[in-house]
Amino acid sequence: MKKILLIILMTIIFISCSEKSDSRKINPADHEVIGEVSDGVRMIDVETYQFGFEPNYIVVNAGEKVKLNFTTRDVVHGFMVEEMNIDVSINPGEISTIEFTPEKSGIYKFRCSVPCGSGHRAMIGYLIVK
Repeated sequence: MKKILLIILMTIIFISCSEKSDSRKINPADHEVIGEVSDGVRMIDVETYQFGFEPNYIVVNAGEKVKLNFTTRDVVHGFMVEEMNIDVSINPGEISTIEFTPEKSGIYKFRCSVPCGSGHRAMIGYLIVK
């Protein structure tokens, strides 16, 4: 029983350490700001699918209004950025939109917030705020 608990604890520690190190490997200078600005709002189209986002690096400027327009090519998905309190559901045949103004530069992991199949846990991307 002790061995099982030790294995579970080590697995949890390994997973939490790997997730934190992902964003440290990303250099914002390697990524250009994407989308087009219209009436002072940066517009970016994002397509979801099992098991990814296109684009999976969303790069914007701090202090700039951003509008993300989501579609899905298959099943219901979600888009969640915990640090920004963003969580939107994306339904087939619809455009889901979220508008926000990121105030702080940084690298924020986003993920699908709706279980969408066996690869759901790997469905992540990064919001890079310059």
